[in-house]
Amino acid sequence: MSELKARKRNLSNQNGPRHHVLQTGPNKQRMTLSWHEIPEWQRDNEYILTGYRRVQNCWSGCIASIYSYPHNETVNILSHLAGAVVFLWILMTFRGQYILAYSTTTWLDTSVFAIFLLSAVFCLTASAMFHYCHLPFGTVLTVGSFVPCLYYGFYCEPALQACYLCSIALVGAGAAYIVLNPEYAKPTHRGARTCVFIGLGLSAMVPVAHLLVSHGTFKLFSEMGFGWLLASGGLYITGALIYANRIPERLAPGKFDLLFASHQIFHFCVVLAALAHWMCVLTAFDHWHSGLDGWKL
Repeated sequence: MSELKARKRNLSNQNGPRHHVLQTGPNKQRMTLSWHEIPEWQRDNEYILTGYRRVQNCWSGCIASIYSYPHNETVNILSHLAGAVVFLWILMTFRGQYILAYSTTTWLDTSVFAIFLLSAVFCLTASAMFHYCHLPFGTVLTVGSFVPCLYYGFYCEPALQACYLCSIALVGAGAAYIVLNPEYAKPTHRGARTCVFIGLGLSAMVPVAHLLVSHGTFKLFSEMGFGWLLASGGLYITGALIYANRIPERLAPGKFDLLFASHQIFHFCVVLAALAHWMCVLTAFDHWHSGLDGWKL
């Protein structure tokens, strides 16, 4: 407890008193800090030189910082908040729009839809609220995304469904353990965190290869939407590589402090990848049910 209190006192000394956080007038520019003014634990990207928020010691300060003034996390927060709203709307309407459109659907269809959509809402909301934890929350979205694809990919093979679902759950738990380890939270392990995130996504290659052999390329891509799955994976990997390599800000330090930084690009890639994955799920869902009812999405 004494160590925690000392840390809080240190943060207060480094960032000033609370009433200085949202000041107006001639000192308004001091709402944000430069790279050299922030504490060591807050330093993650040496190519972003300005626009750092002061540490907020209260919830009201954190919330106000979202809309009161621009900083280098504004786009990151708003992009994932917008994505969370979109997926929350889909979560609230998918049953009436898709599930009830077929007489052949069961509670399992509802469950796999809900798992993916809940993981998307949780990941995007948590990323916006606790912005520094985007990769751990990303593992939740990745695992949640696998569930409907594995369910519909092995729709007539429940044993393989269970096998692959258990496998991805174990791999996801291992990935989460690594990226949640405080040692890997350091900027020096940025590459390792990114590799774990990419590796988790690439683990899907095993069941996809199995499906290619058992179902054939034409059926997977023309009828089950696996082109959308490839697009989703490509967006995740591209965003992660851009984030890990700090492009474009490493090419022009200080020029992308507020807009178009690698972290912001990564955030947009995550939202677009989740939407592409949703299209894959809908296509696979329609493939298995439309043959009986004749209703098309």
